[in-house]
Order: sequence, then C-alpha cells, then structure tokens
Amino acid sequence: PGVPTLLFMQSLFLCVTAIPIYLIARDVLKEHRTALLLAAAFLLLPPIISQHVNQVEEPSLLAVWLLFAFWFFQRERFGWFLVTAGIACLGRENVPLAIVMFGVYGLILRRRWKWVVAPLVGGAIYFWFAMFVVMPHFRHGHPWHVMRMFTYLGDTPGAIAGNALTQPSLVIHHLLSAENVQYVLLLLQPMAWVLPFFSATSLMALPDLAINTISDNSAMKVIPWHYNVITGCFLFVGTIYTVKRLGQRLRLRYGGNPELVMAGVLVALSVAHWFLWFSPREYHKLPYHETLLRALAIVPPEKSVITPARICSRTGRRERYWNLNGVEGHPAYAAQFEYVILDANERQYLPIITQEFFDRFHRNPKYKLIFAEQNVFVFQRLGGESDWKIRTPEVHSAED
Repeated sequence: PGVPTLLFMQSLFLCVTAIPIYLIARDVLKEHRTALLLAAAFLLLPPIISQHVNQVEEPSLLAVWLLFAFWFFQRERFGWFLVTAGIACLGRENVPLAIVMFGVYGLILRRRWKWVVAPLVGGAIYFWFAMFVVMPHFRHGHPWHVMRMFTYLGDTPGAIAGNALTQPSLVIHHLLSAENVQYVLLLLQPMAWVLPFFSATSLMALPDLAINTISDNSAMKVIPWHYNVITGCFLFVGTIYTVKRLGQRLRLRYGGNPELVMAGVLVALSVAHWFLWFSPREYHKLPYHETLLRALAIVPPEKSVITPARICSRTGRRERYWNLNGVEGHPAYAAQFEYVILDANERQYLPIITQEFFDRFHRNPKYKLIFAEQNVFVFQRLGGESDWKIRTPEVHSAED
C-alpha cells in the first residue's frame, strides 16, 4: 500500500479506456485500423493523457466504466448498461448527471421507454441520494467546499440554482468571459473545435462542461486536471460519430478511406497539444532533493509527522501523517503530531514558509529544531505521547 500503487492503478485504468473506445469506434465505423487510430487519439487526448501525471483522483478510475456503459447502451445490452453505469456513479457525485443524459439521448434515438426512464430516473435519484444523504452524513456538519466554486451565484445548492434560473444574465456574462472562451477553445481544439457537436452522443459531456464553465473557480478550467476527464470522454465519443458522418459524405465525392485519414489527423492533433499537459521542468530533480530525503530519514517510521504537500507521498505508508497546509486554523490537531518538516524553498504549494511561520516552531518551547540544511528544517515536539482522540478536521486542498 502506498502512493506508487495508486499512481500505477490510475495509469492502468486510464489505459484500459482504450478498449471501450476501440469497441465503440469499431461498431460505428466497421473498420479495425480506423478504430485503433481513434483509440490512440483518445489515449493521447490532453484531458486523458494528462491524468497519468496528475494527482490521484476518482474520474481517472471511473472513465472506463462510463465508456463501457456507453458501449453497452450502443449495443442495447440493458443489464450490462445498468451495471457499468451504477459502478461509475459510485465514484463521484457529478457522474449521475452524465447518466441522466443517457435518458435524453435514448429519447432522441426513440429507444424503448426503459432506455429513457431508467437513466433519467435512476441518475436523478442517485444524484439526490449522494448530494442530500450520503455527503451530508460524512461531512459531519462541515460546509460542502464545492459551494465555494460558484460564489457569484450563492453559497448553497438552492441559492445557486435559484439565482442561475432567476438571473440568467449573471450566468451568460460569466460564460462569455475570456477565461471561459479560452478554456472551451483549447478543450475542443484537438477535436477540430466542431467535430463533437455534430452528434447527440456529446450530450453526456454537457453536465460537466456546464459545471466547469459556470463555476468561477479557475481550477475547473485547467484542462490537465481531473475536472475534464468525463467531458473529454464524451466529446471524443461524439467526434467518433462525426467521423462516420463526414466520412460517408467524403467517400461519395472523393472515394478512398476518409475515416482512416481523419483518425490519423486526430492522432496528430492530440500529440500536437502536448503543451497543454506536459511541462518538462516538473521532472527536473530539485537542487535540494537529497536534503529532503535526509530530513525524512530523521523522522522514525513509527512516529507521526506533518510534511509539505510536495513530499506527502513519502509519508503515505505511515500510520499518522498530515499535510502542512492544514496546520493553519487547527492548532489543537496539529499539536498531536510529533515531528514537523518545513521546506522554506517551496513556492508552489501552500503555505509559503515566511519568517513568522518558521518562528511559530522555532520560538516555541514545545518544539526542538533537530535538522537545518538548505532551508529545510525538522522540528521535534517535546513531551509525551500524543492524544489521538481528537477528530481529524476537514481540510481542503489549495485548488479548492
């Protein structure tokens, strides 16, 4: 058990998405080579490939279930559709909204009523259950941090929905902001901007795309982050159907195999947008890398420790560890930990170690400085064993 295992599983689940994408494309286009190229284009699509080097998040693990759900929907295998859609819903509270759109899609296709009613009603019920039963229970009275992502509309689900409906000008003005326009253009650019919208299959991407664009949280518009996995999946599925429609027209006029050519172009477009997710400087070893390792080595493996976000993965197998950005505002809980590591070189993750922050430990008689090298410090808390009965406070990441 540890962070490397989670990273491996995330990459494994992302790679397995090639199977349902290939099956969907082969059923639509009836051609093996084109389906293979489209699967490659999907794996290299910025919202998908970026998750291999992103933090571990649920959408990377549930995308394969959503895509299999679509394949079973496409093949009209009702039981397997319900199973895979249900598994996908277990991953994140917004997924049922994508399932609801399957019902809308079934209505457009004039499917039998079970294909319309089951996703519409099932998705809506599960969304309500997750939002108003499961999540409040596990939040223990803490406010839901997602509400801080729509501050211009309100701070509760009811207020946000009410203001969006009664004051649509607020939403429209926000949707047309420069940040939103740039986000949508870059998201669609590897799919030639318009290809996803020639097919109703892109409907399943609409809930997440709407949430991301309506939100005033810039994090939701960062294409390499997990907020765009589900959106990327179904925009690409819509692109597959458009390739078929355009290919049929082009073949009548020019002959040849235009679908194969378009699939190759999509691969090239995905590769060409590497700059949206890959930053070489992130893979350069820090000048003080060895110093951080020595600081970690000083803390006995059985002891509790608070560390900067950058090195939390190194403490993930300990029984008791915490992130430094949670220290602020929770001094009683922080005091339970026996060691604290400060990295005053860190400027990417909060908190920035100022002199004042450093002095909270350095001038505190309850802590002893036991390591100081290249602006990396380790403090040991003096006293007996910690009292571990204080409940963990709710701490949010910097992106929230």
